[in-house]
Amino acid sequence: MNKKNLHFDVSSGLKRVLGQELITDDEVAIFELVKNSFDAGATTVKILFDCDRIVVADNGSGMSYDDLINRWLFVAYSAKRDASKEGFRDKIASRTHYAGSKGIGRFSTDRLGEDITLQTRSLQNGQSVHRLDINWSLFDKNIKEKFEAIPVSYEQNSDFDSTDDLREFVASIRNGTVIEIRNLRFEWNRDDIKNLKSSLAKLINPFGSDVDEFSIEIIAPHEKVGDAEVIRKAEEKGNEPTSRDILNGKVGNFIFSDLQEKTTFIAVEIHGDKLQSKLMDRGELVYHIREPNPYHELNDSGFRCEIYYLNFSAKLTFARRVGLPSVQFGSVFLFRNGFRVYPVGENGDDWFGFARRKQQGHSRYLGTREVIGRVDVYGTDENFQESSSRNQGLIDTPAVRQLQKCVMDHCLKRLEKYVVPVSWVDKADGETDDLSRLLTDPGRARVSAAVASLIDNDDVELMEFSHRLIGLLNERSSQFEKSLVNLRAIAGKVGDRSFLDSIDQAEKRFDELRKSEIEARKVADREREIALKATERAEVAEAAVEVEKRRAHFLESTVNLDTATILNLHHQVTIYSVDINQQIENLIVDTEGQKEISRERLLQALEQMAFLNRKIQAITRFATKANFQLDSEKIEVDLASFIEEYIEGVAKGAGGARLKVSVENEHPGFLERFNPIDVSIIVDNLVSNARRARSSEIKFKLSQTQSKGLAILVSDNGRGFGRGVDKERIFEMGYTTTHGSGLGLYHVRQVLGQMGGSIEVLEDYSLAGVGFSIVIAKSGKKK
Repeated sequence: MNKKNLHFDVSSGLKRVLGQELITDDEVAIFELVKNSFDAGATTVKILFDCDRIVVADNGSGMSYDDLINRWLFVAYSAKRDASKEGFRDKIASRTHYAGSKGIGRFSTDRLGEDITLQTRSLQNGQSVHRLDINWSLFDKNIKEKFEAIPVSYEQNSDFDSTDDLREFVASIRNGTVIEIRNLRFEWNRDDIKNLKSSLAKLINPFGSDVDEFSIEIIAPHEKVGDAEVIRKAEEKGNEPTSRDILNGKVGNFIFSDLQEKTTFIAVEIHGDKLQSKLMDRGELVYHIREPNPYHELNDSGFRCEIYYLNFSAKLTFARRVGLPSVQFGSVFLFRNGFRVYPVGENGDDWFGFARRKQQGHSRYLGTREVIGRVDVYGTDENFQESSSRNQGLIDTPAVRQLQKCVMDHCLKRLEKYVVPVSWVDKADGETDDLSRLLTDPGRARVSAAVASLIDNDDVELMEFSHRLIGLLNERSSQFEKSLVNLRAIAGKVGDRSFLDSIDQAEKRFDELRKSEIEARKVADREREIALKATERAEVAEAAVEVEKRRAHFLESTVNLDTATILNLHHQVTIYSVDINQQIENLIVDTEGQKEISRERLLQALEQMAFLNRKIQAITRFATKANFQLDSEKIEVDLASFIEEYIEGVAKGAGGARLKVSVENEHPGFLERFNPIDVSIIVDNLVSNARRARSSEIKFKLSQTQSKGLAILVSDNGRGFGRGVDKERIFEMGYTTTHGSGLGLYHVRQVLGQMGGSIEVLEDYSLAGVGFSIVIAKSGKKK
C-alpha cells in the first residue's frame, strides 16, 4: 500500500467567504478597521467619507515590510492571538488585550469596496512607507484559481500619499496606517453616516471619559452644509445641537456622566475572590458592600458592570442629550478587551435574558426598556471569544455562562431590589431627578428596609452607607416603629455602637410620646363629655341663650360656628396642649440631675412641642372661618381646591399688610384624604418665611403633574438665600438662614412626606427671592 501526504489548496473564492459573506454589515466592516487601529496602539483614528471612497487613517504602530509579508498577507494569521497568550493577566484593561484576534478583519475592506490602497510606516522602518494596492474583484473572476496566485501590487515610498482633508493629520504622524477604499459597494448618505457615528460612540465608550485616550473623528466634507443647517435650526429654537446630529467631528463619549446625577445605578466589580457592589441614587452613595466572589471563572477577568435605571426624568435627559429615545439606543452593552461585542445590548437583543424575565413579572422586574449600561471583561479567546461573524456575541464557554449569571444575579437583580420597593411605589419619584422625595420619612424608611434586606446575609459586608437616607425618622412618623428593626440591623452590621445607642434613645422617646398622646386624648375626651352635658343643659335655658345670641350677633356674622364644630375644635386643641405639657414634664424628668443637656437632645424635644403648637395655631385660624369645619382629623375633598380656599380665606390675612399672598389653581381636581391642619402647616410656614425675608409678594401656583399628581410652585421676591447658605441643608431640623428656629421648612418636609409629597429648592430660579417646587403624588387609594 502506497501512502503519501496530501494538502489543501485554497481557492481564490475564500476571499468572498471571509469578506462579503462573513462580514454581513457595513458598519461592522468599519468597526473591524477601527479595532485594528486600536490594537495597533493608535490614539487617533480619522474616517473620511468623500464621494466614492472611504479613508481610515490612524497613528498606530504601523507595519514593517516583514509585517506585511508574514502577517497582513498571511490569511487567518493573527499576531494578536499569539501575543495575548503571554501575560494577559499582568495588566488588565491595557492594550495587551486586543479587540480582534481572528486574522480576518482585513477582509472587511472587501465588504466596503472593490479596490483598496494600504499605506503603512513603522518606527522600525525609518522614513519608508510601504504601499499595497489590491483589487478584490480579481479574486472573483475564477474561483478555481488559487488564492495565493492573485497578484497584490507593492511599492515603497518616502511619504504617505494623502487627500487634502487628511493631509495635515497624515503629515503629523511618524508612524501609522492609512487605508483607502474605492469603488464602494454601498453609497453612504447622511443618515448612514449619522447611524455609524452613533454606533461608534457605543463601540468605544459611551459611559464617560475616553478609553485608553482613544478617539475617533469623522470627516465628511460634503455634509458640512447639512451640519450648518442643523446648527442653525437648533439655535433658532434656543437649543444646542446634539453630537449625534452633527456628522463632522469627534465621536462623543458624553452620555452617562449626566445620568449619574439624575438616576439610580449600580456598579459591580470583581477583584480576585471578592465581589464589590456600590449603589448610587442621584449622586448619593446608598451602600457599598463586599462579599465572596462565586464566579471563579471571572476571578482575573477585570469584570466590571454598570447598570442604570432609567426613570422618567433620566429618559428625558437621555433623549435630549443623545437625540433619540433610550430604547432605540440600546440596553446593556458588552465590551471585551475595551471594544464592543455585537449585537449585545442592541434594541431587540436579549443576550442577558432581561426581557424574557420581565415577561414573567412585568410589575416586579426590570427589563431592557428600563435599564441601560455596560459590562466590561478582559481575557483571551479561551474564555471570551467573539463569533466569527462578528455580530453574534460571544461563543459559549464556562466563563461566558458565569458572566451572564453575574450580570443577572448580582447586577440587575441587586438594582431591582432597590428600585422596585424604593422608587416604584412612589410614581412621582420617577419624575424627580433629585433625592427630595426620598429625604422624607416614608422615603428614608423604604431605603432602610431595602438595605437591611440586602445585608441580611452573613457573607455580605457593609462597607459604607448613606447617613442622609438611612437614619432615625421623626418619632411622629407612621413608619418610625417599623424602621427601628431595619436600622438596628444596619447599625449592627457595621458595628456602630453610637448609632445603636441613638436608636435605643429614640425608641424611648417614641414610647414617651405615645404615652403622652394617649393621656392627652383621655383628658380631651373627658372635657368633651363635660362640654356635651353643658350643651344639653343650655338647651333647657333657651331664653337665656337667645339673649346671648343677640349680644354676640356681631361675632356671629363673622364666625357662625355651630356647637359641634366648636366642640371638635376644642377637642383637638386640648389634645395638643395636654400633649405639650406632658412632653415638658418628660423632658424635665429625663434630664433630672444633669448639669448639661446636649443641643441635639433639647432640639428634639422642642421640635415636637413646636410642631404641636403649630397645630394649635392652625386650629385657631380654622376656628375663625365658617368654611373650614373640622369634624375629624382627616377629610376627603379636592386637595387643590382646599389649598386654594385656605390661601384665599386664611393665609392672606396671616400675611399681614406688607405681604401680598396670591394663589392660582390650574389643577382640574385632586380628590385625596388628608389632614387639613397639614395644609395649614405647609402654607403658613412658607408665608412666614417670605415675611421674614422681607418679601412684598408670595405666589402659589397649582397645576397637574404628568402622573396626575399635584405640583405647587411657590415663589417670593424677598432677599433670597444669603452667601454661605447650604441649600441641601435648609430642610434639616435646626438649620436656619435667619434668626428663626430652623424648624419651619423641616416641618414642611415632614408633613409633605406623610402626605406622599416632597419639596425642593428651584436651583434655576432666576427672579429675586426664593422658589420652591412641591409635588404631591396621587395616592390611588384612601389613606
